[in-house]
Amino acid sequence: MALKVNGKNYDWGDVDVKFPGLVLQLQEISYDDELEMEESYGRGSSPRGYGTGNYKASGKVSMLRDDYDDLLAYCRAKGIAFYKIGFPSIIVSYANEGERTHIDELKKVKFTKRSNKAAQGDKNLKVDIDMMIVGGIIQDGVKSI
Repeated sequence: MALKVNGKNYDWGDVDVKFPGLVLQLQEISYDDELEMEESYGRGSSPRGYGTGNYKASGKVSMLRDDYDDLLAYCRAKGIAFYKIGFPSIIVSYANEGERTHIDELKKVKFTKRSNKAAQGDKNLKVDIDMMIVGGIIQDGVKSI
């Protein structure tokens, strides 16, 4: 699976969803985070400083319908509603050949939206799932906030 990070193609990519008793193969994953910031003004038109607000992290995964069906079967077997399921951690690792592996960890992930689509001529069916990353994103061991 090829993985793109900020437009850069990496030689290999591995996305692993850690959850007891469930293995999902993702087709694609994207995630982002932000910290609200705003300039502070006093006298004059130039900012004197800035203030910060809330931190927010979110993302999206795409998987084949077969893997989505496995996720639904897992929910059914455990008696858990789809939107009640939570993942303690999603690990994304990537590296260029001969270089060290970079690891991004998405902490405390909850699903918030799912999108199904099928069109004439499709060779496979995919399901997109939006997610909220409650615990934030840790990249190469560095927390976001």
